[in-house]
Amino acid sequence: MKIFITGGTGFLGKYVIERLLKDNHELYVLARKPEKITQQTDNVHVIKGALEDMHTWTDNLKGMDVVIHMAAPVVFWGEWKMYEDSIVNASVDLLREAEKNNVKRFIYISSESVLQDKKPLINVDETTPYPKKPNSYYGLSKMMSEKKVLEPDYKIERIILRPTFLWGKGMPQISMLVDKVNKGQFMWIDKGNHPIEMVHAKNVAEAIALACNKGKDKDIFYVTDDEPKLAKKFFYDLLLTQGVTIPDKSMPGVILRPIASFVEFIWRTFKIKSYPPLDRFDLSFLAMPRSYRIDKIKKVLGYKPIISFEDGLKEMKEKS
Repeated sequence: MKIFITGGTGFLGKYVIERLLKDNHELYVLARKPEKITQQTDNVHVIKGALEDMHTWTDNLKGMDVVIHMAAPVVFWGEWKMYEDSIVNASVDLLREAEKNNVKRFIYISSESVLQDKKPLINVDETTPYPKKPNSYYGLSKMMSEKKVLEPDYKIERIILRPTFLWGKGMPQISMLVDKVNKGQFMWIDKGNHPIEMVHAKNVAEAIALACNKGKDKDIFYVTDDEPKLAKKFFYDLLLTQGVTIPDKSMPGVILRPIASFVEFIWRTFKIKSYPPLDRFDLSFLAMPRSYRIDKIKKVLGYKPIISFEDGLKEMKEKS
């Protein structure tokens, strides 16, 4: 199978390339900086380019069986235009180009953030309706992309995957978390005693590999490790792999939520470019109770996690 990939140089992309090579697929990987593609084999072809200059490389979509679209700025604060251009518009443009070039299937990597607003997300599944407006521009742009990707005018098969919090060896967020703890800026919300869901990059790569062959048009799937944890347990163990212990200090969410909304309002009103010290997305990242049913992906794709929480932690302790 010939597969075109965007986002191949990112944290998740490297795991996806590694997994798809095991199935002997022929991969065409879009890269702004080709040297960042570390897998050098006859089955990996690097296409130099970026989503902003799509017109220069879309001829490469001819003959592809699948397009996997992972590329997106994983940033949670910024001007709406950046999210609209690089996530919403870019996703729609790529989908149209894929259909124009007779690609059979388009796999869009979305996010759990499409449902994150104010309410806890407990035992939700793919039938849970979108909120009126997610609590971040990132979540909003992913939600809008999903809606546009699923519009009825297309003949190409479209599959959407919604990973939860992505983790694993090489995760970019770990240094930020370590820095916050070391500077005394990390605290638990409601003592961290609420459930959250996470998913190892290897497990997402497994789900993507399965979605290349299984599922039907307009299917949406949540992807998790199928091991819900209390927030305190997950982040404590995660940071411990870096030799960092999180202190016990905590604040009630009922106090911090209005503060986060006010801080956001000030930053957006006065167009302050620096990242705010607290916003609603950061708060929900640590404090929003959430658990997801993954019956559908198990049944339809035959998905089951290929790496456990404990094994993932062991990998993160390894130096090389």
